[in-house]
Amino acid sequence: MLAGRGWPDWLVWPALAFNLAAGLTLVLGVAVRPVALLLALYCAVTSLFHYIPADPWRISIFVKNRAIAGGCLVLAAHGAGRYALRP
Repeated sequence: MLAGRGWPDWLVWPALAFNLAAGLTLVLGVAVRPVALLLALYCAVTSLFHYIPADPWRISIFVKNRAIAGGCLVLAAHGAGRYALRP
């Protein structure tokens, strides 16, 4: 997908590292608000790769990514909560 949009293929590795690190920080409750905000932005941008109205499968992925971005915005607004695992 990256190559199809003119982006270099190697960007998949930093994206993978960001997803892993961001997921771990959210689970551990470390810097939840800024990381959730970054993840919301990331999901909103990556959803644009799937915006192909003629393809129902790609639109479902587009909507899923937008929903995850919305959930991350809620997490950014409210923080980790009392059940967060904290270091």
